[in-house]
Amino acid sequence: MGDPLPPLIQIPERISDLAATQLGRSIKLSWTLPKLNTDGSAATTLSRVEIYRLRERSDPVATLDSKHFSEHAVKWMVLNKVNFDAYQEGDRIVLSDSLQDLDTSEVLQSMFAYAIRVLNNKKQDAGFSNLVSARVYLAPNPPDSIRFSFGEEFIKLSWQPPILNIDGSPVTESVKYNVYRATIHQARVRERLTSVAVSQNEFQDTTMALGQVYFYTVRAAIDSKEGVVESFDSKEYEAKNVDTYPPRAPAEVTAISDGSSISLVWLPNTEEDLAGYYVYRSGVERDFKRLTPQAITTASFNDRSVEKGNIYHYRVKAMDKMGNESADSEEVSEKVE
Repeated sequence: MGDPLPPLIQIPERISDLAATQLGRSIKLSWTLPKLNTDGSAATTLSRVEIYRLRERSDPVATLDSKHFSEHAVKWMVLNKVNFDAYQEGDRIVLSDSLQDLDTSEVLQSMFAYAIRVLNNKKQDAGFSNLVSARVYLAPNPPDSIRFSFGEEFIKLSWQPPILNIDGSPVTESVKYNVYRATIHQARVRERLTSVAVSQNEFQDTTMALGQVYFYTVRAAIDSKEGVVESFDSKEYEAKNVDTYPPRAPAEVTAISDGSSISLVWLPNTEEDLAGYYVYRSGVERDFKRLTPQAITTASFNDRSVEKGNIYHYRVKAMDKMGNESADSEEVSEKVE
């Protein structure tokens, strides 16, 4: 028992990291949800996020006026708590304003300002987030017709460059490209493989793993006054680099007889997926047969099934875990005396 206390007012903290970037003819918004309330308690009563938008025909670098925004902005979208997970990318909420209510000419002539409010289950909030603005620059459409070629250590992508911009005009500016990859079809979060946009119409993914299915998209990119502007994602393309690549042939095979057996040694292979080696032998008939029913894991073999006075010929092959066999090693011969 004690003195009565005022009721707790658990209002989520104001969001301060709202960001807006252009993607094609859309604007991508992202932010982190508050973890605390204004009183320092955990923000466990979040109910929804309201997104407000203001379209202006003005200089996109002009300073935003919060009073003007609050008086003229309209509620563009409401994101309820039950939908938060669907828009989660890492630790941020990400969604796109496709500007579907405007035609492309209007989009290119406007500046768009955004702010958001996060409300608790009593419809209380701490006010608008930071204000952000974005202008949609004339950007190219994404590249098309992505093709793949494969090597043991890479997947190579090549594509047709875009010929039209988002408004249907011909592409005249220098275009670069960013390549994105995921291991899930239509993944919301993709890994960007290009640390810097590439100017060639091709890219080699050297971080891929053999046998893994990947889903690739490519975006065209141009430089603008506000930095690099990307196109929409290209169509998603699936690729899998199947491990059909054999190990190298064993090298420096040496045969030595001690009078009752012949010992073979060679340089060990260094492939990470090496499973072992097969040893083949022939007599004077030159008909090589495998001596080792199972792959041996050491770079040596002792052949005790020999007879004095005979000459034996040997070859060694390496095999990987996918069952790919190398070419024959150089042939070596030894006589038992």
